[in-house]
Amino acid sequence: MGKKLLRIAIISDLHCHPELEDSKKNSTLLFSAKLRSPVNEHPVEDLLEVIAKDQIEVDVVLSPGDITHQSDQQGFFSGWSYIKELAAALGSKQLYATIGNHDVDSRHKASAYSFDIPKKVKQNFPLPEAYLESFWGSGFSFIEDKDFQLLVINSTHYHTHYSTDKDGNPTIKGKIDSNQLEAIEKYLSENNDDEKIKIMLCHHHPVNHARRGLGDDDFITNGEDLLHLLGRFKFDLVIHGHKHDPLLRYFPTSCGVDIPILSSGSFSATDQILYATIFNYFHVLEISKENGHAVATIETYTFRNKIGWGKTRDDGFLPFTGFGYKEDLLKIESKVVTLLKSKSFVEWPEVLIAAPEIAYLTAQQQETLKNMLEAKKIYLGDKIGVGPKHAYYAGN
Repeated sequence: MGKKLLRIAIISDLHCHPELEDSKKNSTLLFSAKLRSPVNEHPVEDLLEVIAKDQIEVDVVLSPGDITHQSDQQGFFSGWSYIKELAAALGSKQLYATIGNHDVDSRHKASAYSFDIPKKVKQNFPLPEAYLESFWGSGFSFIEDKDFQLLVINSTHYHTHYSTDKDGNPTIKGKIDSNQLEAIEKYLSENNDDEKIKIMLCHHHPVNHARRGLGDDDFITNGEDLLHLLGRFKFDLVIHGHKHDPLLRYFPTSCGVDIPILSSGSFSATDQILYATIFNYFHVLEISKENGHAVATIETYTFRNKIGWGKTRDDGFLPFTGFGYKEDLLKIESKVVTLLKSKSFVEWPEVLIAAPEIAYLTAQQQETLKNMLEAKKIYLGDKIGVGPKHAYYAGN
């Protein structure tokens, strides 16, 4: 019993590979042998400075896959080493990953067996040795900690051959089948503790994510069935990679539980920058859970080449968001209105003290609240998720 607290860093979709002579063919800012100066052109070196400056510490580092690009062997070793280096700097003793479609040689460029390379990386990739038999054999593993339960899905489990028929091509999308769902349900029925923070980590998105022209046919087959199952066991969060488009949203399950789904975006890939002007992202989550209810804050750093990591503006994903607030926004509005009754101008930290629930709002909830306050002639000067400097009342 009592409150559970967990700090998590998310490093997704590095697409690490050796630098190619034809720069147009490069797909990452993080080459396997990239020099570390200039610092603001190296996502890892620059983040190491940010970690030290901001004194960022986490309990767990999670990576939703695509460590390398097109199953490049050197990219694998370098990418995993980069992640381990960051985990050490963050003070994390727990590092868990899954694999993405670029981590498996599903088109048999180097081997007749899709998982030949990722299985031989070793170095506790993608999980510590104790969890690998289930991960490779069954397509998922459960990790139990005193404070959390982590379900790690291998959504590339069926990427075993290449088909020229796009609709039947297992390399296009992720998949989970009925046997896996049954096994997951059995495990959860026998190991259910609603006091723990419950998280699922996967590479492909479990529900359609088709915005910004980034494709709509690569989600997990039977992904919604998986989410409905997790809803029955009151999972608190789903984290995935693959899309390179950061997004936080709720999925309404059939049992009435709305599960937050975080699309991580990419740590260092470049294709989405060219196609959709979406940058690179690093997230730090702080999740607390008490009496079966979880809330979380998310701090997001954005990397721009030659600028480095920052969290001062809206660069595709707000620097400050969260999830878990399920009550009426009128309650928060009332607290802010009451605060500004006695004085027409307050600093933003004072607003957060009066209404701490603001920290647990998604971007959509933040925008709705901002509009509600403006209808009351209360203005913030900037988006809530950017961190306004103040709030003021412009009425009579």
